Amino acid sequence: MRITDVAAAAGVSAITVSRALNTPELLSKITLRRVRAAVERLGYVPNLTAGALSSRRSRLVVAIVPTIGSPMYAETLQAFTTALSQAGYHVLLGLGGFDARDEEQLITALLGRQPDGLLLVGAVHSPGARRRLSQAGIPILEIWGDVTAQAEMQVGFSHAGVGEAVANHLCDRGYRSFGVVSSDDLRALERFEGFRRTLDIRGCEFVAQCLVAPPSTILEGRRAFASIHGGLPTGAAVFCSSDLLAAGLLIEASLRGVRVPRDLAICGFGNLEIGRAMEPALTTVSVDGAEMGQLAARCMVDRLAGNKLPRRISVPVDIVQRGTT
Repeated sequence: MRITDVAAAAGVSAITVSRALNTPELLSKITLRRVRAAVERLGYVPNLTAGALSSRRSRLVVAIVPTIGSPMYAETLQAFTTALSQAGYHVLLGLGGFDARDEEQLITALLGRQPDGLLLVGAVHSPGARRRLSQAGIPILEIWGDVTAQAEMQVGFSHAGVGEAVANHLCDRGYRSFGVVSSDDLRALERFEGFRRTLDIRGCEFVAQCLVAPPSTILEGRRAFASIHGGLPTGAAVFCSSDLLAAGLLIEASLRGVRVPRDLAICGFGNLEIGRAMEPALTTVSVDGAEMGQLAARCMVDRLAGNKLPRRISVPVDIVQRGTT
């Protein structure tokens, strides 16, 4: 099967078919539908390797995320992938974990696939990874991290700022003793530090903490409650780095006869469905992961189209007050 066969079936030129496969944004929707219908009807599979060699474009964007176990990353990735697909790009997923050395090795391996662009979670990477990224010569987009001037394209928010906002919110509601249950990863720890720093400023008491290995789970939240419960006075509030950990605390508290929020207040992060389904429902921090994915895709497509202007977009975060506080 050749490209000329598709052209004949669609009633267009071979060049138009090539454009439909490689630069669909240049064609009208009607023409694009005709070509794609012919491709589907004939079962044509284009030689993408040959096209990449001739055009220096692979139509491939690599997305490296720590895990797909977190609904937050999954939501962002789904929105990003859908938007890139509509623009004629395919997304290759890589799971980098939470270890900088593993991420560096994966970046090196996937850059060898000659992608047109690369999406990463966070703004902190190993020196070796940074060197490879700077030499890649392709658009690099960072999400879910702080928006700074260190990278040309970022879509994210201040994690330390989230911690500060939660501390102020809980202090304003009258809580004076606090604990933290946090995943031991960079972004969660930034929220932890912002939270604790603000408590010091407000003159509040920090009494207990528990760090758990990522990724966060409900079971780890239950275990964390068991480890810090003895150090929490009645009426304390605990900030968790994810709704999954917070749900685990709430379950374990209920099993032990601890009344939430009368005896213990709990705040999560992520605004996940499980938090809304708990009783009482979890107070949490809401970040629109789908919007982040859509904005990231818009930045990437814009850069791939030749726009060289830096893009740094801060997405809004909100504290959702519910029954656990």
